[in-house]
Amino acid sequence: MDDCISSHHRSKSDATMMDEQLDFLLLNLYHLSKHRAEKMFPGVSQYEVLQNVCGNIRNFHWLIVNGCIKHEMVENVLPLFQLMAERVGHFLWNDRDSRLSELDEDDQADEDSQLSELDEDDQNDRDSRLFKLAHLLLKIVPTELEVMHICYTNLKASTSAEIGRFIKKLLETSPDILREYLIHLQEHMITVIGPSTLGARNIHVMIEFLLIILFDMPKDFIHHDKLFDLLAFAGALIKEVSTLVSDLEEKLRNKESTDETNRATLKLLENIELLKEDLKHVYLKVPDSSHCYFPMSDGPLFMHLLQRHLDDLLDSNA
Repeated sequence: MDDCISSHHRSKSDATMMDEQLDFLLLNLYHLSKHRAEKMFPGVSQYEVLQNVCGNIRNFHWLIVNGCIKHEMVENVLPLFQLMAERVGHFLWNDRDSRLSELDEDDQADEDSQLSELDEDDQNDRDSRLFKLAHLLLKIVPTELEVMHICYTNLKASTSAEIGRFIKKLLETSPDILREYLIHLQEHMITVIGPSTLGARNIHVMIEFLLIILFDMPKDFIHHDKLFDLLAFAGALIKEVSTLVSDLEEKLRNKESTDETNRATLKLLENIELLKEDLKHVYLKVPDSSHCYFPMSDGPLFMHLLQRHLDDLLDSNA
């Protein structure tokens, strides 16, 4: 596994990989990220998200390699898969080097056991790793958004059992991935952009709205046959928000006018309003009177109360 990643680490990044090579690399990246998530960093959500992203992209690419999905349907995203594999491979290889540098040279033969025994002795080093991982997630999750878009627009009606199983897995893992992505995107905005522009404030409102959905969406309150539609709608909005953040950041860096981006955020807020209406009239089941408060010990925000919270957010932005 390490040989595969290290050889790719030394390869030219602009070289186009064969489908079988890319599939093999994606599979190894999944297993290595899974090892990180389960053995070395258990309970660290960012590594679990990395594992799920690698797994989803590899499984989707496997469907392409095995002819379940036509190449012409995905030709625009295939370069994104290779770019993602390069970024993840470089991160995991450098992460491995960093971990190995902490081991005693005399004990390197017992690498696996020592890696699992290395605790958080150096908090600064751990924080640095997580910061780099958060930056990586900001770069690779948009590839997952592209896969979600393809599944919803082109593969939703497929009768293939393999595609059906993949979409089911995507439905299970994507909320966690999208939540983590939005959290890091918002932190990135605060650090790099700040709340200084109308566009930035509008984007923060949209991110809060989407986080409310992704954090507090009890499946019992959503029509089962609408879950995929709702996730796809949220994913499409997140994709647009991500594009707006990149555009706003670039214009501020180049000291250009942000008026156009600000207008785009207002347009996207209109789509948020449409989703609010769809939540109320399409996706949500009618709540019974016993669910009008917060009866559960962990205090989840029930979806039928979402309207009130969103109104408060938008009023404060006005």
